Amino acid sequence: MTFKSKWKTIAAATAIIVALTGCASGSKGSNPSQVPESSSGAPSTKNAEKKIIVIDPGGDNVTYHPTKSMEKSEANPNPYNEIRILADEWEKLHPEAEIQILEQPKSRDRQQAVAMLAAGTAPDIIFQIPIFKNEDYPKGWVVPLDEYMDKPNPYIPGNTAWKDLFNKEWIDEMRSGDKQLYFTPIDAIPIGIMYNKELFQKAGIDKVPESYGDFFDAFKKLKAIGVAPYMPIYRWSDYPLETTIFASKLAEFDVLNKNNHVDEEEMVRAYTKGLFKVDSPENREYFKFKKLKAEGYPEGWSSVDAYRAFITGKVAMIEAVGGHMQSASEDKTRGFEFGIMPFPLLTENDSPFGGKGYTVRGIANYSTTWQITSSAAKKGTKDLAADFLMFLTTPENNSRLVNKRGAMVPAVSGAEPIDWLKPLYDQAQEDMKNGYLPWGAISA
Repeated sequence: MTFKSKWKTIAAATAIIVALTGCASGSKGSNPSQVPESSSGAPSTKNAEKKIIVIDPGGDNVTYHPTKSMEKSEANPNPYNEIRILADEWEKLHPEAEIQILEQPKSRDRQQAVAMLAAGTAPDIIFQIPIFKNEDYPKGWVVPLDEYMDKPNPYIPGNTAWKDLFNKEWIDEMRSGDKQLYFTPIDAIPIGIMYNKELFQKAGIDKVPESYGDFFDAFKKLKAIGVAPYMPIYRWSDYPLETTIFASKLAEFDVLNKNNHVDEEEMVRAYTKGLFKVDSPENREYFKFKKLKAEGYPEGWSSVDAYRAFITGKVAMIEAVGGHMQSASEDKTRGFEFGIMPFPLLTENDSPFGGKGYTVRGIANYSTTWQITSSAAKKGTKDLAADFLMFLTTPENNSRLVNKRGAMVPAVSGAEPIDWLKPLYDQAQEDMKNGYLPWGAISA
């Protein structure tokens, strides 16, 4: 998968998740220390003697803006203010500074972000996804972070380099054309399959499918009880499937920037040199398995809402990311217990192309990434902004920041996820230790 298509794929879940979970907005409300915006949209600066760090804590699948109220309701299903609490704790350590949090997301909208960056009015810290990694730095809009990443995180005893807290392969994928890093990961996206435990039991499926052979056996058993076995909200499982099937080609394709990931330029090179062929045995095998998966879809699937079909018990398994999982756990119309499992592996028993090139399961990649803008550099708050990001990315604080929001897993190594996402998190950690390839390592 190319870097750009990878982020488009992960971002494909965003609109669906926002519709399901709602988008947080932060106003003063129950958060008295939060500073309201002025009529111009900029935070007020009542404490002019302090250095002000303005943050727009947006995100890809969720945002980290404090909600107006901490009272849970249908209109406010996920009350949240942990970032404000953490900011208050940081301010006590830095009495010379003040964190101001925008009430409404701005940088999540790319057009708004570009307008602010171009005008020099952007907050000190903003959200952007690395799909834009080569668009903003040449204009001087964002600050490279390597000088900070190479230093110890002062909030973690014994840490020798802040960057050691993050997944090196995922960090390197985010590097811009100048080889520098402009993004700080905040969370990662959990991904897998939700399954109906009651339907599994009724069909005589006593363990979750681990291989594609197991997966298709489950299809047969579920069809036998009159239930549609499977449907994707989005076909995320295609990516690890394609990587496994094409794994023997990785060394031929990944030559310009050797990092176990075939980028756009490398895929174009492979195609023009005839190394990648549309009618190759690998591609035929890949589409064969896509077709086999589609045989689990319900009748009239093109007009079926996969999430609602799962919640109402009409489909036994759906592909999902953390936002869908959180929504399902809170859905009052769901009348059954569900479980979460990683995508199946294509083994040597399933295919002559199986048994190698497995992809890390459970977590697709980093999702929310924050940047320090040129506004901070001009105001002289760049170092403080970096320090605040270091504070937020200790294992303990990263867990608090992310877990209180739900739906995602912390970005930092050693940060524990919420309990119901732990199986996917643990699977990803095990796969990384086993040397599995990064998400979307090979995709045409």
